[in-house]
Amino acid sequence: MSTYATAATGSAAPLPDPSVDPLIIERTVFNTDRTHRFTLFRYWGDTEDYACGISMNPSGAAEDVGDPTVDGMVRRAREYWGVGAYYQLNVMSLRGTYSKELAKTTTVNLPENDVWIRQIAAKARIVVVSWGNLGHTSGRGPEVERILQESCDPKNIFCFGQNKNGSPVHPLYQKLDAPLLPYF
Repeated sequence: MSTYATAATGSAAPLPDPSVDPLIIERTVFNTDRTHRFTLFRYWGDTEDYACGISMNPSGAAEDVGDPTVDGMVRRAREYWGVGAYYQLNVMSLRGTYSKELAKTTTVNLPENDVWIRQIAAKARIVVVSWGNLGHTSGRGPEVERILQESCDPKNIFCFGQNKNGSPVHPLYQKLDAPLLPYF
């Protein structure tokens, strides 16, 4: 999974190569036409002892393709956080590499996304929020905060730091060994 893919806003993810691990395929969840991604899964150990990250919107990453943000978060989870698996979630479910293009689209989030956030985050040992300014100003960041407050133990929710508006910073430009800070 070393190649990266970009996604035009709202484009469908290609079907995974048949050689991809069936558990990754099972736990990576898209809507029917694969234009919205709800979960992206990676593992290397105990699949029930996992961290999850919640960023802005899904990029081109899929079952058999990564991106710099996802790959960095997976590496942190494996090397620094001591878990056996990682889920990538997003405040918006619509696929698109460039978050600023989301403003041109009417449906950036499907209701099923909130169901998956509740389900995955509630069981995660570590939840790392990182949706940045755009996630906050869109209104989705504050909505996901409410979901997390309802479904998770606040002591399990972390970030790499906060922007001036209180939104959690994005992980792409953070050091791999950057400490996690309590979010709430």
